Amino acid sequence: MGFADEIQSLDPMEVVMKLLGMLIIVGSMLNKAPLFLNILKTKSVAGMSSPAVYSECLMYANAAFYSYLQGNPFTAYGETLLITFQSAIVILLMWKLKVEPKVSLQERILISALFSAYVSTVFSLPADKRHLLLSINMPVTFFSRGSQIYCYYTAKHTGSQSIITNIMNFTGSAIRVMTTINLVGFDIPMLAGYGISLFLNTIMIAQFLIYKKNTAAYFKELEAKKKE
Repeated sequence: MGFADEIQSLDPMEVVMKLLGMLIIVGSMLNKAPLFLNILKTKSVAGMSSPAVYSECLMYANAAFYSYLQGNPFTAYGETLLITFQSAIVILLMWKLKVEPKVSLQERILISALFSAYVSTVFSLPADKRHLLLSINMPVTFFSRGSQIYCYYTAKHTGSQSIITNIMNFTGSAIRVMTTINLVGFDIPMLAGYGISLFLNTIMIAQFLIYKKNTAAYFKELEAKKKE
């Protein structure tokens, strides 16, 4: 069979879904970039919930490790692996810049030890137990996004967080529902995880719009304090 015949034999929908999967992976390389820029510009992690940051890293790691261990194509999960690494960088920035209260050395050691134990456990899971990673992800997702939503609600501003990152997360979750069905099938744990993330990201985007003026006022006040 020639190259032209191979092209013609491809399922157009499958090609589209794979291209979308690759597009998400490319986009995910910059997922946290707006957040990084905001943090470096303001030298602040205001509006950031520590429990939300830790659990977000766990959430993406669970999804990445599950798909990797299941042998799913990289185009079906690659962005979760890349965002896991970026989430780890956010944790490091939070450890360095958080001041109210500061992150203690004991907390840093504890989190590092727990994550090391987690990775070791994940890669020793038998095949028939791997589904637990995504089953756990549902409450972890609720906790992560819920903690951040509550943090915004109590502060009445979104601090150094980025609406662009949240829009990218929303778009990625929506596309992932389609690509998962096409590339993997009706994997209910995966689809449920993306569906929950889609719903909670919608709430967070709404908060950025609701607290837009408050956030601008907060940073004006922060700049004024720096000049004093």
